[in-house]
Amino acid sequence: MTPPSPTNHSQCLISFGSNLGDRNDVLAEAARRISQSGLILGGCQLRTSRLFETPPIGGPGGQDPFLNAVGAFETDASARDVLALLQELELDLGRQRHRRWAARSIDLDVVLHGELVGGGTGLIVPHPRYTARQFVLKPACDVAAHYRDPRFGWTLARLTEHVSAGNASIALVGGDAKTRGELCDRLADEHGIQTYAATPMAPSMPVVGNAPAAVRPADSDLPLGEPIEHCGDQPWIAAYLPKLPIDADPASDAVNSPSVPRLVARLQRATEETRWPAPHQIWPGGWEWPEYRLEVDDLAWAVTELVSALDSMRCEVTPVTDDGRWWE
Repeated sequence: MTPPSPTNHSQCLISFGSNLGDRNDVLAEAARRISQSGLILGGCQLRTSRLFETPPIGGPGGQDPFLNAVGAFETDASARDVLALLQELELDLGRQRHRRWAARSIDLDVVLHGELVGGGTGLIVPHPRYTARQFVLKPACDVAAHYRDPRFGWTLARLTEHVSAGNASIALVGGDAKTRGELCDRLADEHGIQTYAATPMAPSMPVVGNAPAAVRPADSDLPLGEPIEHCGDQPWIAAYLPKLPIDADPASDAVNSPSVPRLVARLQRATEETRWPAPHQIWPGGWEWPEYRLEVDDLAWAVTELVSALDSMRCEVTPVTDDGRWWE
């Protein structure tokens, strides 16, 4: 059989996690089964990162630390086929879904699948929250640092460096000013997070898009807000998109400033008519800044999600193996 041409296959990135039971054994078994599944393109191999230990973030208290890793491979299978295998493995290896962010014996996710943006019920690619997760980003740099997020074009190496620089921070865009302001009020009152909820500049001001300063495309209807100042070394969330202190290219040192948001989160209400993951609703084309999905149907849930995102940007990610051969 003639092997598929390069145009018929995709670079796929998946994540592994476990903080319940015999973590090493269950992750190793999952990796072995994936490597033997037939989803990996002929002549290619499953490339796995080192194992990393990370603290549990979000969810009920009293959980043990996680072991995390990522796997990268070439495939001609669809993202849906990859997800189906991962979900089958989760069931076979004892995962039970009782409560969001609860302890789990195995957690497998599709993070990236080639140039795919969007998905369907139960599947969104790129993974909507991976951009904030150091326990995915740092392992990914072991084996897939050159992979690119198809939404904004950055390599995973550049994304990891960017998220790790400056302060853990998110700028909220979209939705309405009242909702963004309420989220900031609750984050400050309930969690002590530094927030900036001032009214942004009027839309009649010159508009340069929806990512900081010169990196923002010119056709956006989102106004720039006042620059963030005096944020110290604390994490923060702004209810608007702040203007950079200086005009700068996204690859310059200026974007590492504590006053520049690491991520831009567009708010979305998931009605039946506009439910995720319609691609035009998730990630409008032309953006040039790392993004994070945030549904706001339930504001209490959205507040918890934002707190977890900030924690994920700065969580300790400690390698516990010397290489990626922990499953062989």
